Amino acid sequence: MNPNYPPGEADSALDQGYWVRLSGQMDRLQATVEELLAATETANSQTAALLRHLTDPERGEAISERLAELSAGQEANQAQWQAFADRLANGLNELTQALTRLNRTQFKANTLAEMKDQHVTSALATLQEVAARRDQLQEARVSQEQMRVTALRHEGRGEFAADLLPVLDGLEMALESGRALLERQRSQQATAAQARQTSSAPPTFWQRLAWALWGRGLPPGAAMPAPPPAADLIAGGVEAWLQGLEMVRTRCLALLATADIQPIQAEGQPFDPRLHLALATAERADVRDGVVVSVLRRGYRQRDRVLRYAEVVVNRAPQAVAPVDAAAGSAPAEPMGDYLRQSIASESEVK
Repeated sequence: MNPNYPPGEADSALDQGYWVRLSGQMDRLQATVEELLAATETANSQTAALLRHLTDPERGEAISERLAELSAGQEANQAQWQAFADRLANGLNELTQALTRLNRTQFKANTLAEMKDQHVTSALATLQEVAARRDQLQEARVSQEQMRVTALRHEGRGEFAADLLPVLDGLEMALESGRALLERQRSQQATAAQARQTSSAPPTFWQRLAWALWGRGLPPGAAMPAPPPAADLIAGGVEAWLQGLEMVRTRCLALLATADIQPIQAEGQPFDPRLHLALATAERADVRDGVVVSVLRRGYRQRDRVLRYAEVVVNRAPQAVAPVDAAAGSAPAEPMGDYLRQSIASESEVK
């Protein structure tokens, strides 16, 4: 509300309150100004006292002395600080040198540690390699030992089989003898049966004459006596005995085969001095020269090892008689030497 323009009569009460508040504010403002004036006077008096104190000659001399003392103390402190700074610089230099030496020592220690680690790593690698080689050598040694034991076992089996070979030879000889005996017996039975059939025919003139003169042969009209029934039983027993021997022989060959022992093939094969032993020669035109025509004793081998050489008869082709050279007065040299002699020489070289 503007005081220059008072309101109407209706607002007179409000105007009076407004002027009362305004007068109160003016009073407070006046009191504040008075306080400021009093504070200013106090400050002026303090400033004057300070000026008087500062402009006092005695006080100035004391201050000068104090300042001189402070300057001397400052110079002394400065000298001390300089000495301390020098000592600190010297200490820093010494510390720097010590740190340098320590760094060098640490570097050497690190280098030595790295070299030690490298040596340790190299030593471990060498030890691992040595261990691996040792394991390989151990495995190789075990394998060689197993192979040696296997070879010794095979060799022992071969030696044992070599001791059994005469038994097998006896079986084969018994089989051959039994078969020959059985064949002779069957031949005799066939001859007897044929004779019985022949005796049933009428006697001839010569038979009757022989009977009349010397009493030889059978009487005219007489028949051959029947063979005893025991002959058939003997033939059956011999045949059963031969079958048993054949089974034993087959079993022995099977046992030898389990030890890798096989008979040496000789008959009909070219003579091989590494497998055969020539004991005789034969001259047959239907067989090539140097071929085995018969086996006197069977040989046996165990893989590449010969347990017993096959004793054989080797064919030697018959040679035509060379004509005598009239000019030279002698027969030409024989184109091929004695094959048996060459075979024996070859066998001696192989052995």
